[in-house]
Amino acid sequence: MTGHTDNEITIDAPMDLVWAMTNDVPSWPQLFSEYAAAEVLEQRGETIVFRLTMHPDENGNVWSWVSERTPDPETRTVRAKRVETGPFEFMDIFWQYEQTPDGVRMRWTQDFHMKPAAPVDDEAMERRLNTNTPVQMKRIKRQIEERAHAGLGLGLQGKKVLVTGGTRGIGREISLALASCGADLIVCHRQAGEHVERLNRDLKSTDGTHHVIQADLSEAEEVERLAQECTERFGSLDAVVHNAGAISHVPFAELPLEEWRRIVDTNLTAPFLITQKVLPLLSEGSSVIFVGSKVATVGVPKRAHYTASKAGLIGLTRTLVKEFGPEGIRFNIVAPGPTATEAEVPEEVIARYSRMIPLGRLGRADEVARAVLFLASDQSSFVNGQTLDVDGGI
Repeated sequence: MTGHTDNEITIDAPMDLVWAMTNDVPSWPQLFSEYAAAEVLEQRGETIVFRLTMHPDENGNVWSWVSERTPDPETRTVRAKRVETGPFEFMDIFWQYEQTPDGVRMRWTQDFHMKPAAPVDDEAMERRLNTNTPVQMKRIKRQIEERAHAGLGLGLQGKKVLVTGGTRGIGREISLALASCGADLIVCHRQAGEHVERLNRDLKSTDGTHHVIQADLSEAEEVERLAQECTERFGSLDAVVHNAGAISHVPFAELPLEEWRRIVDTNLTAPFLITQKVLPLLSEGSSVIFVGSKVATVGVPKRAHYTASKAGLIGLTRTLVKEFGPEGIRFNIVAPGPTATEAEVPEEVIARYSRMIPLGRLGRADEVARAVLFLASDQSSFVNGQTLDVDGGI
Protein backbone atom coordinates (compact mmCIF):
# COMPACT_ATOMS: atom_id res chain seq x y z
CA MET A 1 0.00 0.00 0.00
CA THR A 2 1.17 3.54 -0.79
CA GLY A 3 -0.22 6.95 0.03
CA HIS A 4 -1.53 9.29 -2.62
CA THR A 5 -2.92 12.84 -2.60
CA ASP A 6 -4.40 14.83 -5.48
CA ASN A 7 -5.28 18.51 -4.98
CA GLU A 8 -5.80 21.39 -7.39
CA ILE A 9 -6.66 25.07 -7.44
CA THR A 10 -7.34 27.64 -10.17
CA ILE A 11 -5.39 30.90 -9.99
CA ASP A 12 -6.69 34.00 -11.77
CA ALA A 13 -3.32 35.19 -13.06
CA PRO A 14 -1.14 34.87 -16.18
CA MET A 15 0.53 31.50 -16.68
CA ASP A 16 4.03 33.01 -16.75
CA LEU A 17 3.49 34.70 -13.40
CA VAL A 18 2.08 31.54 -11.76
CA TRP A 19 4.96 29.49 -13.14
CA ALA A 20 7.63 32.00 -12.08
CA MET A 21 6.37 32.50 -8.53
CA THR A 22 5.74 28.84 -7.69
CA ASN A 23 9.06 27.69 -9.14
CA ASP A 24 11.16 30.31 -7.35
CA VAL A 25 12.30 28.04 -4.52
CA PRO A 26 14.25 30.66 -2.50
CA SER A 27 11.02 32.65 -2.07
CA TRP A 28 9.03 29.66 -0.74
CA PRO A 29 9.23 30.81 2.91
CA GLN A 30 6.97 33.68 1.86
CA LEU A 31 4.80 31.60 -0.48
CA PHE A 32 4.25 28.70 1.96
CA SER A 33 3.42 29.27 5.62
CA GLU A 34 5.12 26.05 6.75
CA TYR A 35 8.68 26.76 5.59
CA ALA A 36 11.15 28.82 7.61
CA ALA A 37 13.97 28.58 5.04
CA ALA A 38 14.65 27.29 1.53
CA GLU A 39 18.29 27.02 0.49
CA VAL A 40 19.37 26.04 -3.02
CA LEU A 41 22.34 23.65 -2.73
CA GLU A 42 23.01 22.74 -6.35
CA GLN A 43 21.68 23.38 -9.85
CA ARG A 44 22.13 21.02 -12.82
CA GLY A 45 20.40 22.44 -15.87
CA GLU A 46 16.73 22.81 -14.91
CA THR A 47 17.14 20.50 -11.89
CA ILE A 48 17.79 22.09 -8.51
CA VAL A 49 18.70 20.43 -5.22
CA PHE A 50 17.54 22.37 -2.16
CA ARG A 51 17.05 22.14 1.58
CA LEU A 52 13.73 23.00 3.18
CA THR A 53 13.50 23.84 6.88
CA MET A 54 10.15 23.90 8.66
CA HIS A 55 9.04 26.21 11.43
CA PRO A 56 9.20 24.52 14.85
CA ASP A 57 6.29 22.17 15.53
CA GLU A 58 4.14 22.17 18.66
CA ASN A 59 6.92 20.31 20.51
CA GLY A 60 9.65 22.67 19.39
CA ASN A 61 11.13 20.22 16.88
CA VAL A 62 12.58 21.66 13.66
CA TRP A 63 12.35 19.37 10.63
CA SER A 64 14.61 19.75 7.62
CA TRP A 65 15.29 17.70 4.49
CA VAL A 66 16.86 17.87 1.03
CA SER A 67 14.74 17.55 -2.10
CA GLU A 68 15.27 17.91 -5.81
CA ARG A 69 12.90 19.16 -8.47
CA THR A 70 12.97 19.47 -12.24
CA PRO A 71 10.59 21.94 -13.89
CA ASP A 72 9.80 21.54 -17.60
CA PRO A 73 8.72 24.91 -19.05
CA GLU A 74 7.64 23.29 -22.31
CA THR A 75 5.05 20.96 -20.75
CA ARG A 76 4.44 23.17 -17.69
CA THR A 77 5.08 20.27 -15.33
CA VAL A 78 7.41 19.74 -12.38
CA ARG A 79 8.67 16.45 -10.98
CA ALA A 80 10.17 16.43 -7.51
CA LYS A 81 11.30 13.97 -4.86
CA ARG A 82 12.83 13.90 -1.44
CA VAL A 83 16.55 13.08 -1.45
CA GLU A 84 16.67 12.85 2.34
CA THR A 85 13.53 10.82 2.86
CA GLY A 86 13.35 10.90 6.68
CA PRO A 87 10.26 8.92 7.79
CA PHE A 88 9.33 8.17 4.14
CA GLU A 89 10.48 5.20 2.10
CA PHE A 90 9.96 7.61 -0.81
CA MET A 91 8.11 10.82 -1.58
CA ASP A 92 7.44 11.77 -5.21
CA ILE A 93 5.65 14.98 -6.13
CA PHE A 94 4.16 16.08 -9.45
CA TRP A 95 2.97 19.60 -10.28
CA GLN A 96 0.94 20.26 -13.42
CA TYR A 97 -0.15 23.65 -14.79
CA GLU A 98 -3.00 24.02 -17.28
CA GLN A 99 -4.40 27.17 -18.85
CA THR A 100 -8.20 27.36 -18.52
CA PRO A 101 -10.76 30.11 -19.26
CA ASP A 102 -10.82 30.91 -15.53
CA GLY A 103 -7.06 31.05 -15.07
CA VAL A 104 -4.25 28.59 -14.40
CA ARG A 105 -5.28 25.28 -12.90
CA MET A 106 -2.44 24.03 -10.72
CA ARG A 107 -2.63 20.35 -9.77
CA TRP A 108 -0.41 18.93 -7.03
CA THR A 109 -0.12 15.16 -6.52
CA GLN A 110 2.03 13.33 -3.98
CA ASP A 111 2.86 9.63 -3.91
CA PHE A 112 4.67 8.20 -0.90
CA HIS A 113 5.19 5.28 1.42
CA MET A 114 6.05 5.54 5.10
CA LYS A 115 8.82 3.52 6.74
CA PRO A 116 7.70 0.83 9.20
CA ALA A 117 9.19 2.79 12.11
CA ALA A 118 7.60 6.10 11.07
CA PRO A 119 5.36 7.75 13.69
CA VAL A 120 2.38 7.60 11.27
CA ASP A 121 1.30 5.18 8.57
CA ASP A 122 0.37 5.92 4.95
CA GLU A 123 -3.29 6.52 5.74
CA ALA A 124 -2.57 8.97 8.55
CA MET A 125 0.00 10.85 6.47
CA GLU A 126 -2.46 11.03 3.60
CA ARG A 127 -5.01 12.68 5.88
CA ARG A 128 -2.39 15.10 7.14
CA LEU A 129 -1.26 16.08 3.65
CA ASN A 130 -4.83 16.42 2.39
CA THR A 131 -5.51 18.81 5.27
CA ASN A 132 -2.41 20.95 4.79
CA THR A 133 -2.07 21.02 0.99
CA PRO A 134 -5.35 22.86 0.29
CA VAL A 135 -4.38 25.44 2.92
CA GLN A 136 -1.05 26.05 1.21
CA MET A 137 -2.63 26.16 -2.25
CA LYS A 138 -5.13 28.80 -1.12
CA ARG A 139 -2.26 30.84 0.30
CA ILE A 140 -0.38 30.54 -3.00
CA LYS A 141 -3.49 31.56 -4.93
CA ARG A 142 -4.01 34.66 -2.78
CA GLN A 143 -0.44 35.88 -3.08
CA ILE A 144 -0.19 35.36 -6.84
CA GLU A 145 -3.55 36.96 -7.51
CA GLU A 146 -2.63 39.92 -5.31
CA ARG A 147 0.49 40.49 -7.38
CA ALA A 148 -1.33 39.92 -10.67
CA HIS A 149 -4.06 42.43 -9.85
CA ALA A 150 -2.08 44.89 -7.71
CA GLY A 151 -1.52 47.32 -10.56
CA LEU A 152 -4.90 47.17 -12.26
CA GLY A 153 -6.13 50.68 -12.85
CA LEU A 154 -2.90 52.29 -11.64
CA GLY A 155 -1.85 53.35 -15.13
CA LEU A 156 1.75 52.17 -14.83
CA GLN A 157 1.81 50.46 -18.23
CA GLY A 158 4.81 51.75 -20.18
CA LYS A 159 6.09 53.96 -17.36
CA LYS A 160 9.87 54.24 -17.11
CA VAL A 161 11.15 53.43 -13.61
CA LEU A 162 14.56 53.21 -11.95
CA VAL A 163 14.77 50.90 -8.92
CA THR A 164 17.96 50.79 -6.85
CA GLY A 165 18.77 47.72 -4.78
CA GLY A 166 16.06 45.89 -6.69
CA THR A 167 17.26 42.29 -6.77
CA ARG A 168 16.78 41.13 -3.18
CA GLY A 169 14.13 41.26 -0.46
CA ILE A 170 11.80 44.23 -0.59
CA GLY A 171 13.56 45.63 -3.65
CA ARG A 172 12.96 42.44 -5.58
CA GLU A 173 9.24 42.53 -4.79
CA ILE A 174 9.09 46.19 -5.84
CA SER A 175 10.77 45.37 -9.15
CA LEU A 176 8.46 42.44 -9.87
CA ALA A 177 5.34 44.36 -8.84
CA LEU A 178 6.21 47.25 -11.15
CA ALA A 179 7.03 44.89 -14.00
CA SER A 180 3.75 43.03 -13.46
CA CYS A 181 1.98 46.37 -13.92
CA GLY A 182 3.65 46.83 -17.29
CA ALA A 183 6.34 49.32 -16.28
CA ASP A 184 9.72 49.38 -18.05
CA LEU A 185 12.53 49.01 -15.53
CA ILE A 186 16.16 49.76 -14.94
CA VAL A 187 17.13 47.83 -11.81
CA CYS A 188 20.54 48.28 -10.25
CA HIS A 189 22.39 46.00 -7.83
CA ARG A 190 25.79 46.14 -6.15
CA GLN A 191 26.91 42.51 -6.23
CA ALA A 192 26.49 39.84 -8.89
CA GLY A 193 25.06 36.49 -7.87
CA GLU A 194 22.23 34.02 -8.15
CA HIS A 195 19.73 36.62 -6.90
CA VAL A 196 20.44 38.70 -10.02
CA GLU A 197 19.93 35.71 -12.28
CA ARG A 198 16.64 34.91 -10.50
CA LEU A 199 15.32 38.41 -11.08
CA ASN A 200 16.34 38.35 -14.74
CA ARG A 201 14.48 35.05 -15.20
CA ASP A 202 11.36 36.35 -13.45
CA LEU A 203 11.32 39.63 -15.35
CA LYS A 204 11.16 37.65 -18.58
CA SER A 205 7.69 36.45 -17.52
CA THR A 206 6.40 40.04 -17.63
CA ASP A 207 5.77 42.50 -20.42
CA GLY A 208 7.95 45.53 -20.94
CA THR A 209 11.61 46.33 -21.39
CA HIS A 210 13.86 45.63 -18.42
CA HIS A 211 17.56 46.17 -17.77
CA VAL A 212 19.41 44.86 -14.70
CA ILE A 213 22.63 46.79 -14.16
CA GLN A 214 25.47 46.47 -11.65
CA ALA A 215 26.45 49.70 -9.89
CA ASP A 216 28.07 50.55 -6.56
CA LEU A 217 26.06 53.56 -5.42
CA SER A 218 28.61 54.52 -2.79
CA GLU A 219 30.86 55.68 -5.66
CA ALA A 220 29.95 58.98 -7.32
CA GLU A 221 31.34 57.78 -10.65
CA GLU A 222 29.05 54.74 -10.55
CA VAL A 223 26.05 56.94 -9.85
CA GLU A 224 27.01 59.08 -12.83
CA ARG A 225 27.20 55.96 -15.00
CA LEU A 226 23.81 54.74 -13.78
CA ALA A 227 22.22 58.08 -14.63
CA GLN A 228 23.78 57.91 -18.07
CA GLU A 229 22.33 54.41 -18.57
CA CYS A 230 18.88 55.78 -17.74
CA THR A 231 19.36 58.61 -20.21
CA GLU A 232 20.55 56.38 -23.03
CA ARG A 233 18.04 53.58 -22.53
CA PHE A 234 14.88 55.49 -21.57
CA GLY A 235 15.50 59.20 -22.15
CA SER A 236 13.18 60.10 -19.25
CA LEU A 237 11.93 58.65 -15.97
CA ASP A 238 8.41 58.57 -14.59
CA ALA A 239 9.45 57.19 -11.20
CA VAL A 240 12.56 56.54 -9.14
CA VAL A 241 12.52 54.08 -6.23
CA HIS A 242 15.48 54.42 -3.87
CA ASN A 243 15.62 51.03 -2.14
CA ALA A 244 19.35 50.29 -1.97
CA GLY A 245 20.48 50.28 1.62
CA ALA A 246 22.87 48.88 4.20
CA ILE A 247 22.54 48.01 7.87
CA SER A 248 24.75 46.81 10.71
CA HIS A 249 24.42 46.48 14.47
CA VAL A 250 27.11 48.22 16.52
CA PRO A 251 26.85 49.81 20.00
CA PHE A 252 27.15 53.57 19.65
CA ALA A 253 30.22 53.82 21.92
CA GLU A 254 32.04 51.34 19.69
CA LEU A 255 30.82 52.62 16.31
CA PRO A 256 33.83 53.34 14.03
CA LEU A 257 33.73 56.43 11.86
CA GLU A 258 34.28 54.25 8.78
CA GLU A 259 31.15 52.21 9.54
CA TRP A 260 29.12 55.36 10.22
CA ARG A 261 30.18 56.72 6.84
CA ARG A 262 29.47 53.44 5.04
CA ILE A 263 25.89 53.26 6.29
CA VAL A 264 25.13 56.96 5.88
CA ASP A 265 26.72 57.09 2.43
CA THR A 266 24.67 54.11 1.23
CA ASN A 267 21.35 55.06 2.80
CA LEU A 268 21.39 58.86 2.50
CA THR A 269 24.22 60.16 0.34
CA ALA A 270 23.51 57.74 -2.52
CA PRO A 271 19.81 58.78 -2.78
CA PHE A 272 20.97 62.43 -2.76
CA LEU A 273 23.44 61.78 -5.58
CA ILE A 274 21.07 59.69 -7.69
CA THR A 275 18.19 62.13 -7.36
CA GLN A 276 20.45 65.01 -8.31
CA LYS A 277 21.88 63.21 -11.35
CA VAL A 278 18.51 62.06 -12.74
CA LEU A 279 16.76 65.41 -12.23
CA PRO A 280 17.02 66.21 -15.96
CA LEU A 281 15.02 63.01 -16.67
CA LEU A 282 12.15 63.97 -14.33
CA SER A 283 9.22 66.14 -15.29
CA GLU A 284 5.71 67.03 -14.22
CA GLY A 285 4.01 63.91 -12.89
CA SER A 286 7.24 62.10 -11.99
CA SER A 287 7.36 60.42 -8.58
CA VAL A 288 10.43 59.80 -6.41
CA ILE A 289 10.03 57.25 -3.64
CA PHE A 290 12.53 56.65 -0.86
CA VAL A 291 12.32 53.35 1.02
CA GLY A 292 12.92 54.44 4.59
CA SER A 293 12.25 52.61 7.84
CA LYS A 294 9.93 52.79 10.80
CA VAL A 295 13.01 53.03 13.04
CA ALA A 296 13.63 56.55 11.74
CA THR A 297 11.06 57.91 14.20
CA VAL A 298 11.46 55.46 17.09
CA GLY A 299 15.14 54.51 17.24
CA VAL A 300 16.69 51.09 17.85
CA PRO A 301 19.70 50.24 20.05
CA LYS A 302 22.94 49.53 18.14
CA ARG A 303 21.63 51.19 14.98
CA ALA A 304 22.42 54.85 15.53
CA HIS A 305 24.05 55.16 12.10
CA TYR A 306 21.19 53.33 10.34
CA THR A 307 18.47 55.26 12.19
CA ALA A 308 20.16 58.59 11.48
CA SER A 309 20.46 57.81 7.79
CA LYS A 310 16.79 56.86 7.49
CA ALA A 311 15.70 59.90 9.52
CA GLY A 312 17.76 62.02 7.14
CA LEU A 313 15.54 60.87 4.27
CA ILE A 314 12.58 62.53 5.98
CA GLY A 315 14.31 65.91 6.07
CA LEU A 316 15.56 65.46 2.52
CA THR A 317 12.08 64.64 1.29
CA ARG A 318 10.42 67.59 3.04
CA THR A 319 12.95 69.97 1.44
CA LEU A 320 12.69 68.49 -2.05
CA VAL A 321 8.90 68.86 -2.14
CA LYS A 322 9.33 72.59 -1.48
CA GLU A 323 11.90 73.00 -4.24
CA PHE A 324 10.31 70.84 -6.93
CA GLY A 325 6.61 70.97 -6.14
CA PRO A 326 6.20 73.89 -8.59
CA GLU A 327 7.56 71.58 -11.31
CA GLY A 328 5.02 68.87 -10.49
CA ILE A 329 7.57 66.34 -9.21
CA ARG A 330 6.52 64.47 -6.07
CA PHE A 331 8.72 63.00 -3.30
CA ASN A 332 7.50 60.51 -0.68
CA ILE A 333 8.78 57.82 1.67
CA VAL A 334 7.59 54.27 2.26
CA ALA A 335 8.65 53.19 5.77
CA PRO A 336 8.42 49.43 6.36
CA GLY A 337 8.23 47.94 9.82
CA PRO A 338 9.56 44.42 10.51
CA THR A 339 9.22 42.59 7.19
CA ALA A 340 9.84 38.98 6.21
CA THR A 341 12.02 38.47 3.13
CA GLU A 342 14.03 35.54 1.82
CA ALA A 343 16.66 36.29 4.47
CA GLU A 344 16.48 33.80 7.33
CA VAL A 345 15.25 35.27 10.62
CA PRO A 346 15.59 33.44 13.96
CA GLU A 347 12.28 32.10 15.27
CA GLU A 348 12.65 34.00 18.55
CA VAL A 349 12.97 37.29 16.64
CA ILE A 350 9.86 36.51 14.57
CA ALA A 351 7.96 35.66 17.75
CA ARG A 352 9.08 38.87 19.50
CA TYR A 353 8.06 41.12 16.62
CA SER A 354 4.79 39.25 16.17
CA ARG A 355 3.90 40.05 19.78
CA MET A 356 4.73 43.73 19.23
CA ILE A 357 2.78 44.16 15.98
CA PRO A 358 -1.00 44.52 16.46
CA LEU A 359 -1.69 42.39 13.37
CA GLY A 360 0.26 39.59 15.04
CA ARG A 361 2.76 38.90 12.25
CA LEU A 362 5.64 40.34 10.25
CA GLY A 363 4.86 42.24 7.08
CA ARG A 364 5.47 40.77 3.66
CA ALA A 365 7.71 42.33 1.05
CA ASP A 366 4.87 42.38 -1.48
CA GLU A 367 2.79 44.47 0.94
CA VAL A 368 5.53 47.11 0.94
CA ALA A 369 5.69 46.88 -2.85
CA ARG A 370 2.00 47.70 -3.18
CA ALA A 371 2.53 50.91 -1.23
CA VAL A 372 5.28 51.81 -3.71
CA LEU A 373 2.92 51.08 -6.63
CA PHE A 374 0.42 53.53 -5.17
CA LEU A 375 3.00 56.29 -4.78
CA ALA A 376 4.44 55.65 -8.25
CA SER A 377 1.02 55.97 -9.86
CA ASP A 378 -1.27 58.89 -10.56
CA GLN A 379 -3.62 57.51 -7.89
CA SER A 380 -1.40 59.41 -5.42
CA SER A 381 -1.13 62.58 -7.54
CA PHE A 382 -1.75 64.90 -4.54
CA VAL A 383 0.33 62.91 -2.03
CA ASN A 384 3.60 64.75 -1.57
CA GLY A 385 6.23 64.91 1.17
CA GLN A 386 4.64 62.11 3.17
CA THR A 387 5.97 59.08 5.04
CA LEU A 388 3.70 56.10 4.47
CA ASP A 389 4.24 53.58 7.29
CA VAL A 390 3.76 49.95 6.25
CA ASP A 391 4.23 48.48 9.71
CA GLY A 392 1.12 46.61 10.85
CA GLY A 393 0.48 49.27 13.50
CA ILE A 394 3.63 48.69 15.58
